[in-house]
Amino acid sequence: MLALTALEILIIIGFSTAGAVVHGSLGLGAALVAGPALVAIDPGFAPGPLIVIGQIVGFRHAIVERRHTDRRAVRHCVIGLPFGLAAGLAVLTAISDEMLGLLIGSLTAAAAVSLLCGLRIRRNPPVEMATGFATAFTGITAGLPGPPLVLTFCDMKPATLRGTFATFVLMVAAAGVVGLVVTGEFGRHELELTGWLAPGVVLGLAMARFVRPYVDRTWFRPAVLIVALAGAIALILRQLL
Repeated sequence: MLALTALEILIIIGFSTAGAVVHGSLGLGAALVAGPALVAIDPGFAPGPLIVIGQIVGFRHAIVERRHTDRRAVRHCVIGLPFGLAAGLAVLTAISDEMLGLLIGSLTAAAAVSLLCGLRIRRNPPVEMATGFATAFTGITAGLPGPPLVLTFCDMKPATLRGTFATFVLMVAAAGVVGLVVTGEFGRHELELTGWLAPGVVLGLAMARFVRPYVDRTWFRPAVLIVALAGAIALILRQLL
């Protein structure tokens, strides 16, 4: 069993709940919101447990929003998936826990700043294939599959984004977890960490239904991204200091 303090348990439940609420309403964000705080407690939370909890929420979107899914975009993304997965596993097995913390903090901060600045990418099949590569890479290295997809598909309506995101990331997650198990990056310790996240995820998913009507409000997404950016900066400073 993990030796966690009462404060750490509260932080884990609180941030996993917040991440699930955001993911359940926007269609992404579990790792953006919860990742930095969780990795500060135990680096083992990334990428495996973060990938798993994201897909507990994502499974809901893949089923409920399936009629809105852009299947052509998903097919293009799938082409880049195996290459991003291979590159991510190669990087993950070569870095230390400290470097992993810096990587997660840096990727989270870069993603939050890019989205806050309104960066947009013009979509076409090659760009969608490259997005599939980037999604698999950031997903397997840091448990952050969302930012590349949002940068490319930010023109989609919320329901379409949720369905498209969830359908592709479920594929990334399934392949990623298998790869992590094979390379020894997901074992008993990571499974136990996933168990600690489960209560917050279930609670957050239940709460998300009341938040979902507000996702189109102009303040909602910037507020989420600012929280993610603050957490990322705190994680970077923790690793450096």
